[in-house]
Amino acid sequence: MKSLESMTEEERHLNHLAAIECNLVYIMADVFEALWTECENLNQRCGYEMRQEEKRHYKAALHHIHMMRGATRQLDTTGQEQFGQDAEITLDLLYVAVSRTGTDNMMLCRFLEYMMSFPDKLGLDSVREGSDAFNAIKKKLQIK
Repeated sequence: MKSLESMTEEERHLNHLAAIECNLVYIMADVFEALWTECENLNQRCGYEMRQEEKRHYKAALHHIHMMRGATRQLDTTGQEQFGQDAEITLDLLYVAVSRTGTDNMMLCRFLEYMMSFPDKLGLDSVREGSDAFNAIKKKLQIK
């Protein structure tokens, strides 16, 4: 592996983007685990129960998420707290988007358009292909 000093500017940028995407995977795994646990708790309170096969898949998925997130558990306490805070904010953002837009896809596109009106600080707009709605908003806002 090359050191940062020996990398070209483009290689450093790609390395930075790869690190960001890797961190997003860890954050989304944390979000997925939290959502799944909340869903299971709500289902139990409502008297619903998963079928045996679903329970087996649920436990297997949680096991794999825990294994994947093992890399973040090796970080110092501050690093772990930052991942936890980022996951909480991401989960809150998802809840706000769902709560405010409901099943209205046009409202969700307006919500996304508003958020995309702020400048890209990490260079991810050039990486993310996105859906047709995402690309239409990028085109409308003239984001490359």
